[in-house]
Amino acid sequence: MLARIVLLFCLAALAATAVIPDGSQEPNCSLYNLPMCTREYNPVCGTDGVTYPNECSLCLDNVELKVNILISRKGEC
Repeated sequence: MLARIVLLFCLAALAATAVIPDGSQEPNCSLYNLPMCTREYNPVCGTDGVTYPNECSLCLDNVELKVNILISRKGEC
């Protein structure tokens, strides 16, 4: 029984840190006080092929445009 609980815990931890198979990842929008984003330039490339100035800007577009753009990679597209 304990082994099953440990296995379940490990699987849950693995699922929580999983990356989407194509290499893109969900932005962590809970870190930001939307709709306010800093002007800090820390670019991310969205799965829509657009370079966003930072992760917060990508999250803001997701909310305003009602889309689900993921982070393709860190840095410019």
